[in-house]
Amino acid sequence: MVFDLSIFVSLAFLFGIAANFRAMDGYSFLRSLIGVFEQRLGVLYAVVLVTSVFSPIILNDVVILIMTPVLVRYAKQFRVDIAPLLVAEISFTNIASSLTPFGNPQNILLWQDSGISADRFVLGTWLPLLISGILTAMVLYTFMKREGGEREFSAPLQPRLPLGYLVAVGLIVFSLDTLGVSGVLALCVAFVLGVPFTFRSPRRLLNEFDYRSLLILYVLIGSISIVAALLQSALVPYVGPAVAGNQPYSALFVGLTSNLISNVPATQLMLGTVAVSQTAAPRLAVEAGLAGNITPIASFANLLALMIVRRSGLPVRRTIFLQVAIGVVSFLPAFL
Repeated sequence: MVFDLSIFVSLAFLFGIAANFRAMDGYSFLRSLIGVFEQRLGVLYAVVLVTSVFSPIILNDVVILIMTPVLVRYAKQFRVDIAPLLVAEISFTNIASSLTPFGNPQNILLWQDSGISADRFVLGTWLPLLISGILTAMVLYTFMKREGGEREFSAPLQPRLPLGYLVAVGLIVFSLDTLGVSGVLALCVAFVLGVPFTFRSPRRLLNEFDYRSLLILYVLIGSISIVAALLQSALVPYVGPAVAGNQPYSALFVGLTSNLISNVPATQLMLGTVAVSQTAAPRLAVEAGLAGNITPIASFANLLALMIVRRSGLPVRRTIFLQVAIGVVSFLPAFL
């Protein structure tokens, strides 16, 4: 089947959950959270911690859209190099979002197509992602002291509603999945749960819904599905060994295709060519997620971050070079 309607609906609900979070003033919450941790960890590792905690629960693109303007402001105010901060944000957004079946779009595709349970998905992803995170954090340590400085945010942690909502989303999706409820319905319930807290400002909720990115994803998934269906016999010899987990071929194939056409289309290309088993889904999620750390085009989240920084007037060339170097290191656990 070329088009799986459940995947398109699931992505819409995922974007709706992200819109709820932003409409609850998720921006102020994450901004103040960085301020709290900056006092104890320094701004670089505050960024690492915040992105690692929230990227598995809300769409990684949303974390980028909320966090990047905060980093731009910090870099301009204290005249520090934004490159390490941005690389930390991009790297750990891609790493952490690969943990759960709803942390990023490619995981949604793998989750829905394979039929794997949410808990089994996490059991298959957590170890290589943990190793990747440790390796990346170690490389970033050399930049920690350079990014020190005064405390930027003096306000206490606020508001708390976005945090409560995200915790509820995680509990709902995993609980309903354990009970055998479909992923589409679980995401629907999680979205509807946030509506009572945002219904007083429906216009804001609509404004926070990223229709453009969702439509881009729909076009990418649909077009790649058609290509995979038309060229299936020619693609099977290349896609088959990757889906079967033959290493190092699998990691190299996913890494190469993700950095040529981005990780969401690369994932859909495999799904449209060969049936993905429940065993393969977590491994492919890790490979596609970590491949997104290497080049700007490997993940839509990367492009968003770089565009925001460039529009602010800050240079991005050093960020790109640093991202490639650190991205290669963070990708190594994909070969496990």
